Amino acid sequence: MDDRRDTDLGRRLQALEEPEHGATYWDDLRAAVAAQSAAPVHRPALAALRGTFATRRVRVAALAAGLAVVAVAAVLIGVPRSRGPEPVSAAAVLQRALAAYSSGRTWQADVLLKSSDWNRDLTGSHYDFRRFRLTRRADGSYRLVKVGETRRDGFGPADGRPTDVLAYDAASGTLRHYRPGRGLTVVRNVAPGPPDVLPDPLTGVDFGTGARAMQSSGAFKLTASVAGGRPAWTVTCTLGTLVSGASPPSSVEWPVYTVTIDRETWLPIGFKQTDAGVLVADLSLEHIRVNAPLPAGAFTVAARVQVPVTRADRGFERLPLAAAAATPGVVPLVPGSVPRGFRLTQTAVAARALTANHVVQGRDVFELEYRRGFDALTVSTRTIAGYYSRDEDPFDFYSPSWTAFATSRARIRSGAFAGATASILVATTSSTPHLWAVKDGVLLTVGGGADARELLAVADSLRLYEGTAPAH
Repeated sequence: MDDRRDTDLGRRLQALEEPEHGATYWDDLRAAVAAQSAAPVHRPALAALRGTFATRRVRVAALAAGLAVVAVAAVLIGVPRSRGPEPVSAAAVLQRALAAYSSGRTWQADVLLKSSDWNRDLTGSHYDFRRFRLTRRADGSYRLVKVGETRRDGFGPADGRPTDVLAYDAASGTLRHYRPGRGLTVVRNVAPGPPDVLPDPLTGVDFGTGARAMQSSGAFKLTASVAGGRPAWTVTCTLGTLVSGASPPSSVEWPVYTVTIDRETWLPIGFKQTDAGVLVADLSLEHIRVNAPLPAGAFTVAARVQVPVTRADRGFERLPLAAAAATPGVVPLVPGSVPRGFRLTQTAVAARALTANHVVQGRDVFELEYRRGFDALTVSTRTIAGYYSRDEDPFDFYSPSWTAFATSRARIRSGAFAGATASILVATTSSTPHLWAVKDGVLLTVGGGADARELLAVADSLRLYEGTAPAH
């Protein structure tokens, strides 16, 4: 991110004259917002893609992460291949995609990303083209390689040189960021999961988030199409229907999202976002390999030549559950119940921590990570170390208006946090479905592959650890 450029852009935008809207524009827009506010707890997600590389954040379409899982995870589902017609619905695609996402072991893909960006002189916009190679393992380990420089004239060669390599080994909690010719950064004791880190290396958003939200809204459609001369499925929806669950006011322009899946192989072909007929983002996945063996050292990286090495420590020490629970100062709460299929994979403690969105400073952090395929669920407690308002979302990159708009609240009725009010946000903009609550100066967070009912059930089941790990 270029802060000076963003500040300059803000000044120029403030100087612009507001365009004329139709006579009923604001009335229609208020009606749409009111309709969403009255919607049930399971509201759809708006997931803004965020890149991890420090030099620039990749900001793409609002539902790219959720729509991508429809295409990407569909490869995992083991749908019988058939040359004849096969009855299918968009809801079935989403259901099978989510089931596959929670049962996969490894995943490799080449990612092509075309996205709009401002010109440096702020006189107009252009398209940036980027290539990535992504490798993931179900324990949370990943390797993300940016191939070639960002271009404005189309994608560079597929065999271009790596310009950034990010590798995370979940077992050791070590993150390595190698920038050829510039240096290697090694970060130890990285937090297992949100809210202390982003849930996904490329998008910054849990891949299942948007799919779960779309599933609960039902506001999308599946149509037959042709792509590259091959029969395909196309899933299409608009932001307006996802937000309100109904047709939006005709005078409001809503982004349109489209994902295309090859009908014979179920391989993803692409995702697009268009605003008022103008392409905003085009993300495609190629050469997808599912559950294939990974080479040794896939989640580490070392410089081939001598380069400067910078070291850092995030402070989240991995410990056995009993040892972590015995750490002085922590509140060792463990859930008696988690969604089916999840199992405890890591326990970590940290003397101090700042949430990834820089909203909450905490101390004596106790964090449990549960996994189910590529799905993850993180449960944490921490003593609030500075000023904090319980209305502030510790997960999403803070947007007070969105948090107030999309958050539901429910009373925790049992367990260690009984009587506290839980804030639940499934329609996350930059993280994963999550819940948070405060009691006696301790902040509870539950975030990951779950819906609102499941998040609350976890909170209702919390108890102090007494030497026996819960069975799941």
